[in-house]
Order: sequence, then structure tokens, then C-alpha cells
Amino acid sequence: MYAHRTIQRLSNLHVQFDLPLEFAGCTEAEIIVLPIVSASGKVTTWEERVLAVAGTLGDDFPDHIDDSDLGEDVFRDSFE
Repeated sequence: MYAHRTIQRLSNLHVQFDLPLEFAGCTEAEIIVLPIVSASGKVTTWEERVLAVAGTLGDDFPDHIDDSDLGEDVFRDSFE
């Protein structure tokens, strides 16, 4: 899996960026956009950024996740 992280200024709710060459063979990509500036001012640390977006998940995101929500582990043979 490839990941590309970039911080961009928004221009009229638009953003544009070039992907690295690792994405050349891909026909689709999942794009996730998160705000980095809180309503109270500039976010300067990772902790402030996390706090700025906390509580912004949609209503369809579960409030509580337990083992019943997770897939079952399946034993796999070793690569050795």
C-alpha cells in the first residue's frame, strides 16, 4: 500500500496535487481530507491537530468498537 501526505492551502474549496510515481499503475485512490486549522487559531503541534479534528467523524462511525467488530485471525504458515 502506498500513502502520500501533503498539506495544501485551499483555494475556494479546491485542492490540486501531483502524486508520486508509485501511483503510476493505480486506477483509483482513496482521498481523505482533514482540516488542520481549528476555529480558535493556528494548529502548531500534532496533539493540537488531533484535538482540532476530534469529534468530526460522521454519525455513521460507531461510538464503541469491541472484539465483535473485528475480523477473526486465521493461522498462516510461516514464510521461512
